[in-house]
Amino acid sequence: MTQSKSEVATIAAVAQLLAVVLTVASLFFARDVFIPLALGFLLSFLLSPIVNRLQRSGVSNVVAVVLTATLAFVLLAGVATLIGREVTSLVGALPEHREELVSKARSMAGMTTGVGGSLDRLAEDVTDAIENSAEEEFEAAEGTEPTDDIDLPFVGGDDDGEDSADEAADKSIVQRWTDKLLPIPGMTKSKKTHDGATPKTPLYMVLVQENLPLASWATTAGTMLGPFATAGLVCVIALFTLIHREDLRDRIIAVVSHGNYVTTTEAMDEAAGRISRYLIAQTIVNTSYGLVLTIGLTIIGSTMTQDGSFPNVILWGALATCLRFVPYIGPVASAIFPLTMAFAVFPGYGVFIAVAALIITMELLSNNILEPWLYGASTGISAVAVIFAAVFWGWLWGPFGLFLSTPLTVCLVVLGRYVPRFKMLAILLGEEVQIDTSMRFYQRLLASDAHRARTILQDHLAEHDMETTCDMVLIPALKRIRADHDAEHLSDKDANRLFALVGGLIEKLDTRDDSGKTDKEHAESEADTASSPELPTVIGCTSHHFSEALILNLLRIAGEGVYQLTAIDDETLPQDVGQQVVQSNPPVVVIVVLPKGGFAQARYLCKSIRSEGYRGAVVIACIGKFKNYDGLFVKFRKAGATSMTTSYSQTSAKIQSILSRKDPVPVGNAKS
Repeated sequence: MTQSKSEVATIAAVAQLLAVVLTVASLFFARDVFIPLALGFLLSFLLSPIVNRLQRSGVSNVVAVVLTATLAFVLLAGVATLIGREVTSLVGALPEHREELVSKARSMAGMTTGVGGSLDRLAEDVTDAIENSAEEEFEAAEGTEPTDDIDLPFVGGDDDGEDSADEAADKSIVQRWTDKLLPIPGMTKSKKTHDGATPKTPLYMVLVQENLPLASWATTAGTMLGPFATAGLVCVIALFTLIHREDLRDRIIAVVSHGNYVTTTEAMDEAAGRISRYLIAQTIVNTSYGLVLTIGLTIIGSTMTQDGSFPNVILWGALATCLRFVPYIGPVASAIFPLTMAFAVFPGYGVFIAVAALIITMELLSNNILEPWLYGASTGISAVAVIFAAVFWGWLWGPFGLFLSTPLTVCLVVLGRYVPRFKMLAILLGEEVQIDTSMRFYQRLLASDAHRARTILQDHLAEHDMETTCDMVLIPALKRIRADHDAEHLSDKDANRLFALVGGLIEKLDTRDDSGKTDKEHAESEADTASSPELPTVIGCTSHHFSEALILNLLRIAGEGVYQLTAIDDETLPQDVGQQVVQSNPPVVVIVVLPKGGFAQARYLCKSIRSEGYRGAVVIACIGKFKNYDGLFVKFRKAGATSMTTSYSQTSAKIQSILSRKDPVPVGNAKS
């Protein structure tokens, strides 16, 4: 039992959807495996240009990798240590800025009427929290007990209230240490019973199980060692990838290519080149940004603050360098920290405004000058795709996904360019517009967006001449309208509406050069036309469809100042067309054919013109590409045609070429 094409297409679509779902699910649930792999490969892409440079200078591969990795890891460790020290310093200095923070909160409350009470309470809460924190730290430093003793009633143990001294004395040193490290649950006891007079002395209190020291240490160690283990795994993957990169490349090509080594090699080289260039340029830009931000904040602190310094400038510069690797979100996050510090620490708003001006200036210079200059070749991803990629990979892998979003999307775009099955990825994510100008123009016609359609034409005319624009935009759109109408995708009413839109746009193209002229210039132009010799006349005919009249109108525009084109109505009978041609006796007759169809009508029309005794040139403008061009041209020659063209530019050039001849064009009699 055979299946229809629609059923096969449905099954294929469902299979592709399931494959996508399974792929995303695998990436999500196995992220603990994929994230270190991706980070390791990304780090190898960043370091590979340095390794290659060292190898070209005569250093062996292993030595080059070890030297490069050592330098990179020492640099990363130094940056991490510096950030940690600065964060510790910042946390210790926060209580010193309590007064200014409270003052700013109250000033904001005074500026706002609707939420004044809430901000007042916020200021009081900030004050109480800082004061309580300071008191607790003072009491801990003095070694004193809290002023209010909270005696917890014993729940779930003996009722005697305390261990006897004899029991403690009987225990050995090992037993006492065992009790400390591994206490028996429920053995914590209170010294006395509370009276319930105050909230701090309740009658009953549920006693939370004490954490076992070894268990607590294991949990803490696991929390701390987890990121270090991931970082170590990333470093190992990067090292082995750099050392065995040639072997890995050959293996991947052997597995993926399926014999097509050229395409696979080009795809891998393009992906590696784009990612490496992006990472190196991003590193240079972000490092420069962080350095300039550090210097700028230092200058602002030395010139605009009372103590002559801006707190933790190195921290803000280092954070800006690191956070800017995350697209879109990173630059915003890196700007929030110094702006918040400037707002909370310094009196008034002068320092805050200066820091904001510094950051805005740096962003403008970076986005418009530094990044275009350093990036050179683009990553090949559209700006909208970068945003969606950041959202998707951030949802899938969290902060690591944000960091990896651009390189991973580059790989997907390259995959779509070289593998036809994944071409959709290149269309959706790629920077280059996959749809040509004629289709964009046609889409705007379908949407009745004449303004946007005219803009597309004008933009194309700004880069190309009139003939190229007609061949690449207007005529393909006319052929698409005809094809959709013949396939019944467009009704007669819709097709006529689209043809009318194109006709109106062509008329506006006719007046595009005169729109900027003054009245004096128009008068001079009309005077020059009147004084110039009479231009030769060209007769234009359509073969079988009124849309061909639009092409004749384009030929009329192209011939301004060279010839005058007179179009015969498309409803005129062939015999009457021949009589009109003989009466006018023009040097050239053009018969336009816009396939599909029209070939037989054009031959019959040519025979009719010749049968009336016309001896001039007959040009068949058969617009399109034809595999049987020679056979088609022979048929038109037998019907009496002088020449055959296949594009608007060829037709315009042929007409002007014939008109430039002084001798008449010899033609033979058409066979009836």
